Amino acid sequence: MSGDVLHFRMERFDDDGIYYVVNGVEIALVTDGRSIEEAISNLRSAVELYYERDGLMELPRLVVTFG
Repeated sequence: MSGDVLHFRMERFDDDGIYYVVNGVEIALVTDGRSIEEAISNLRSAVELYYERDGLMELPRLVVTFG
């Protein structure tokens, strides 16, 4: 998968405070954060864990769209 791109969609929610949820388009992966920066950081960690068993030298590039 090295060199590939993974797409994600980020949405803002204002339910019990503001938080951001990131959903994978090509893979079933969901994470969140209390800020955009935290959500992106959590996404990177989640993708690393998702591909940990594959032993990739380079993780796919992450493209996040908001909306």
